[in-house]
Amino acid sequence: MRLVLKRKECEELKNVDYWLLLYGRRKTGKTTLIKNCIKYDYFVTIANETEGLLEGGERIKIEELLKEVRSELKRGNKVVIDEFQRLPEKFYVDISTFDKSGILILSGSSYGILNKVFDRNSPLLGLITPKEIPIISYEEVLSQLEDPLLSTLFRDPWIIPFINSYEEFVNRIKEFSLISKGLIGEVFKEEERSLTETYYQLLLRVAEGIWRTSELAGILQVKGGEATVSSLMNKLNKMGLIKKIRTLGKEYYYRHVSPVISLSLYAESKYLITERDVKIYELPIGLEVQFSVGEMISKYYGGDFVYSPKEDIDMIVMKGKKRIIAFEVKMGEITTSEAKEAIKKMSKVAEKVGLISLKDKPPEIGDVSIGPKELIEISKELNKKKEEK
Repeated sequence: MRLVLKRKECEELKNVDYWLLLYGRRKTGKTTLIKNCIKYDYFVTIANETEGLLEGGERIKIEELLKEVRSELKRGNKVVIDEFQRLPEKFYVDISTFDKSGILILSGSSYGILNKVFDRNSPLLGLITPKEIPIISYEEVLSQLEDPLLSTLFRDPWIIPFINSYEEFVNRIKEFSLISKGLIGEVFKEEERSLTETYYQLLLRVAEGIWRTSELAGILQVKGGEATVSSLMNKLNKMGLIKKIRTLGKEYYYRHVSPVISLSLYAESKYLITERDVKIYELPIGLEVQFSVGEMISKYYGGDFVYSPKEDIDMIVMKGKKRIIAFEVKMGEITTSEAKEAIKKMSKVAEKVGLISLKDKPPEIGDVSIGPKELIEISKELNKKKEEK
């Protein structure tokens, strides 16, 4: 039976009483959320520029589909149009004239759809509210799964039906590398861009841990150098594939949004896994855990997650310019000698310091010691606060 994780967005969608656009990268769970959380009266998927697909499998011409939607809304019903980014913009004016007695929910697997729907010249401007559906937060997954390692992968919902353990993910990494490249290609298609070799090489290098735009420009030798790379990275950020993380310096640290895609592309970049029959035993899962845990812990302390690669500090929680606390994050056990060394290093950048281990609670050295049990407790506390809001 497929695991379906509860998400905070579900309660919000249950009570939606206004026109809404759900948007985000493909395979983040938008359709699943709609089907599990919204009591709709009419559901249709835009198949292409001329046809829609009803739940029963019947195809319907766009013009007829819009007539049905108009009728449903006039009766005060709740209507869902999925894959809205495929609908030609010429039909936006038709939608703007629909009766507001009913509730219209649009879902689009694209960030570019925002520019179309909320352009100053769009007929839909002022009629619809946008809501992003990103990958699932680490605390939401961890509070339900209670597995700090697997929860890092399950943040990206599409992987959930395929694996039951991290070891299974590693054993089948060739499959997931192929899927990841296809998913990225689909993202580019939905954004009306081409997955050029330059874009793909950038994504591969970021998966390897190369993040400085100057270094990326030197490796790829693109025309325009670092300025071009910076521009491309900003576009990848807007497409929901890459995120910018604060550092103690003026630079941003670039990472993949999805831990699954990051690890899959790492395997491709390092081992050409999709072209060779090679057994992979190790992936840089520790870094993905570090960032997922870092985001959660920063929320717990009410600050921003900051990474400091130059000082080799796994995470610093900051409020503005104030450094609240720094942490060392480890997959395995932290020995007393390792703890002392980490505390000494982190004390140079923050007044308070702590240790986090996914295996056992670290030695009580420093200000805070967090093991797997404490991580789970923190995740549940954060989710409880979300539910109370």
